[in-house]
Amino acid sequence: MPLDNVLGQTQALAILNRAVESGRLANAYLFYGPESIGKKRTGFELARTLNCDNSGPLQSCGACSACRRIEQGLHPDVFFLEPQTGPNSREPWIKIDEIRELQKKLGFLPYEGRSKVVLIDGADRINPQAANAFLKTLEEPPTDTVIILITSNPQQLLPTVASRCQGIRFHHLPDPVLEQILRRESEEDENINPDEIPLRISRAGGSVLNALELDLEEWSAVRQTLIQLLHNLSPDRVDLLFAFARQWAKVETEKLTGMLKEMSALIRDVALLNIQCPPTLLFNQDLATDLKPLAGRHSRRALAAMQDTVQNTRLALMGNANVQLALESMLLDFCEAH
Repeated sequence: MPLDNVLGQTQALAILNRAVESGRLANAYLFYGPESIGKKRTGFELARTLNCDNSGPLQSCGACSACRRIEQGLHPDVFFLEPQTGPNSREPWIKIDEIRELQKKLGFLPYEGRSKVVLIDGADRINPQAANAFLKTLEEPPTDTVIILITSNPQQLLPTVASRCQGIRFHHLPDPVLEQILRRESEEDENINPDEIPLRISRAGGSVLNALELDLEEWSAVRQTLIQLLHNLSPDRVDLLFAFARQWAKVETEKLTGMLKEMSALIRDVALLNIQCPPTLLFNQDLATDLKPLAGRHSRRALAAMQDTVQNTRLALMGNANVQLALESMLLDFCEAH
């Protein structure tokens, strides 16, 4: 089968497999879904499927000159664009000059392959002028050309661009697939400890990049800090609670969101231990011993109220609430629930 090097995206691959086998590929696709789940990988595998020297047109061998050069970004009929930071911009964009250069190249027949394939990663970062210029190519695509736009933020694309593509949604990777990928990576990267893979998976949110880049030492320290905070919940120790709020009010948004997710996961695990669930069901299985005392201190009603408070705090922060006040309010609500 073609595209069988991509793991965990059964629905998306089924759509593409049917199109390849029937010879009815769309001229333009929009691959959308969360970061680091296989969208770009699928695009390159489709390019190899369409241009393999040995196996095509329904599969790729992965070993021929065409397959290897596509993987390396060297094939003359496969074009890859991604946002770049220019001298006059702080944020990365795909600019009109790059789009115009691409359009010139697409004006010719395939140089040596059967199909030209365009991969545009971060397609939501095509600036408006470039996106409008690219509309003509999407409306009248060159012969033997497949255009693939890739994005994690499809809502930020111009509607006129998105409407000219066949959308294919990609989903978070299931844990068994993520484990398979990480164990394969651990064989090649000595920095990935196989014993840490379950913990990486539990915090990856279905994303390979999240799993690989997770700073386990940092987040282990955060979890211990949160457990100690839950132990210290008391109206008599608001000094500790407010000190915690002041500290976390200074961190960047991504870390703050991560901390609240960790808090939510810990409260969930305490609630499961409270109702005598086995430790194998815990999100933080490695902390079962530390969490058991908390399960005896908090009622089910209190834990449910605390969980609601965490979720309400996350929503408030998404609405630009004052971070320190929101955290202080959350912790005071914890004390009241306690």
